[in-house]
Amino acid sequence: MSKILILISLLLLLIFLIPGCVYIGTGPPPTQPPPSQGTSFKTEPVIEAFMANPSVIGSDQTTTLSWIVTGANAVSIAPGIGQVGSTGTIQASPDISTSYTLTATNSAGTVNRTIIVTVQFAQPSPPPVQGTFAVIKAVAGTEPSPGYCPEILYADITTNGAGTVSYRWESAQGGGYSYTFSESFASAGTKRVTLIQEMRALPSGMYQVHIMSPNDIISNTTHYTTCAP
Repeated sequence: MSKILILISLLLLLIFLIPGCVYIGTGPPPTQPPPSQGTSFKTEPVIEAFMANPSVIGSDQTTTLSWIVTGANAVSIAPGIGQVGSTGTIQASPDISTSYTLTATNSAGTVNRTIIVTVQFAQPSPPPVQGTFAVIKAVAGTEPSPGYCPEILYADITTNGAGTVSYRWESAQGGGYSYTFSESFASAGTKRVTLIQEMRALPSGMYQVHIMSPNDIISNTTHYTTCAP
């Protein structure tokens, strides 16, 4: 009997000396928590920049849209442009004032940004008083010159009778040229005037002819290339 008591005492001693070897309780044995694996969160795309330069243009002119997007799986611009890369530029020539919306998407969500390109139209000139000499139309254009460098910038000016017209060439981006030219008309009709050779080193861009007298008229704009291939 004493041997049995000794064995029981030794067994109880081992249970208390070696924790975790034997679980004594009424519920299931406790489990160790799994090792921490960390948590990562996906964030929405970021539109760093979206702009139009210039944001105000005349009819028949263009603007440059540019953008920078990070963290996107897909980027698009509406209306009329569609899918684009995360960073880039593109030329746009809207006929009317237009809101362009850039949309960037990834698995976390979608973000948008909208800019407005304003198209301004020249105010029509009032009709000339009946019986007075006036310019009734001015149309600007370009044509290749011998050697194609530079182009010839011209304007077709139409009058309702005989008289002298004064005009000057202007950049559509703003700024005029102080030198004014004149052209005489013996009767009603159309004459073509061209940019003189000394002024043909103008930078490439959009140009128009501005009728100064006998009445004030500004022609359409046309793209002039200083030195074409």
